[in-house]
Amino acid sequence: MRSISFFFYSTLIFLLLPTHAFAQLSLDEIAGRIKQGMVTLRSAERPLRQAQIFDPYYYFYQTVLPQGAKSYPLGTGFIMPDGIHVATSFKQLEGASSIQAVTNSGKAFDAQLLGADASLDLAILRMKNVKGQSGLDFGNSKGSRLGDALYVFGRSIRYLMIKANLSSLDSGEGAFGRHWMIDKPTHPGVSGGPVVDARGRVVGMAGFNPDGPAQLGVVLPSALILKGAEQLIRNGKLSKAWMGIVPKNLASLDDLDHLRSNEIKGGVLVENLIVDGPAAKAGLQIGDFILAIGEKTLLQTADLNDFLDRHKAGESVSLKIHRAGKGLMKLSLQLGDLPSAQDLPNASSLL
Repeated sequence: MRSISFFFYSTLIFLLLPTHAFAQLSLDEIAGRIKQGMVTLRSAERPLRQAQIFDPYYYFYQTVLPQGAKSYPLGTGFIMPDGIHVATSFKQLEGASSIQAVTNSGKAFDAQLLGADASLDLAILRMKNVKGQSGLDFGNSKGSRLGDALYVFGRSIRYLMIKANLSSLDSGEGAFGRHWMIDKPTHPGVSGGPVVDARGRVVGMAGFNPDGPAQLGVVLPSALILKGAEQLIRNGKLSKAWMGIVPKNLASLDDLDHLRSNEIKGGVLVENLIVDGPAAKAGLQIGDFILAIGEKTLLQTADLNDFLDRHKAGESVSLKIHRAGKGLMKLSLQLGDLPSAQDLPNASSLL
């Protein structure tokens, strides 16, 4: 418990400091600091990955690591401010039976997976028997703006740095909807690595979405990393209100033509439902359009995520929806608890 308290109090101090308290650093100074706080994650046994696309070795060399290798690269991680915990991409750890974190000095520490969340693509590890290790400073991602200069670092096999700019903020839609987008691609070589601002503070973590736009990269904001890390360290999973739907933003108002209503200007489309999830049990159907939840009017899925972040599992909420052929309706729904990464429903659990 002591390490957890130190981690969050020290982080709070950095977040409360005024912006002018951090001097502008040269890129060489930033790179030097970040290099000290990064780790290479590896496994003693070949990870049983479902897709080679997440394999950093395959990304660089377009072939699998030869048989007989003494260790297998998993991806990049970075040390949190407490010097003990490591943040990384959950997807990069897939199929690994054991994990080691190798620091910049070459020291290898056995690492225990404390918890992970598939929707954020976030995993938190604890390095065993580590002393005197320096962690990275965090910045406040909520203060970031479109066009900000960012630096993406990776150390899965070789040390990498990518200069990028913040191109898109939280859209709320899909598995990567809570992530930012940047104007340079992210890949397994940097996935799980820190993304820092011009003052050298961590404002995000690089992810990799092979189903996203090839010319853009994804970044999990630091505010979500810190919030997720606290719960993953304590409980091994995120405690978050959950509806059990696959939400979709409107591409345009033309998507509303089938509703035949001129009063609806925004909302969240139910693209799919989880079998036996809270929404399915409440009577929500595929194609329903959610206009409001509780007292909150929804214009996009980011509004729905914001509502769920502020409420707890077990609470009953009212939904205002529009259903094709029936018009406006009201439903009552009891929010569920978001399943852990291992228990999160897959495609076979969709209606």
